[in-house]
Amino acid sequence: MAMRLKFDLHDKWIVDPHELAAKLGTDATELRRLDELGLVVCRVVSGIGADEGKSRVTVRTEQAGWEGVFDLTGALIDESRLPDTTRLNGFTH
Repeated sequence: MAMRLKFDLHDKWIVDPHELAAKLGTDATELRRLDELGLVVCRVVSGIGADEGKSRVTVRTEQAGWEGVFDLTGALIDESRLPDTTRLNGFTH
């Protein structure tokens, strides 16, 4: 089954943590640990114009980055790894 994006009742985005961790080259336990330490940066942007109905999700840790585009149904339709040269929060830790 392909990765899916959902939103909860509070408009927080939800994906399977195991799938997301694999995209970042780690496991779900480590991703959770990094998130608890504030070392995971996430951004969700809704598309406008020609991209209306799509959502772009960007996730970055100090070691890796991933970006996925999801359609209106929540299906992953495009993805890419982000270059390692882009640092978390713009800083080298």
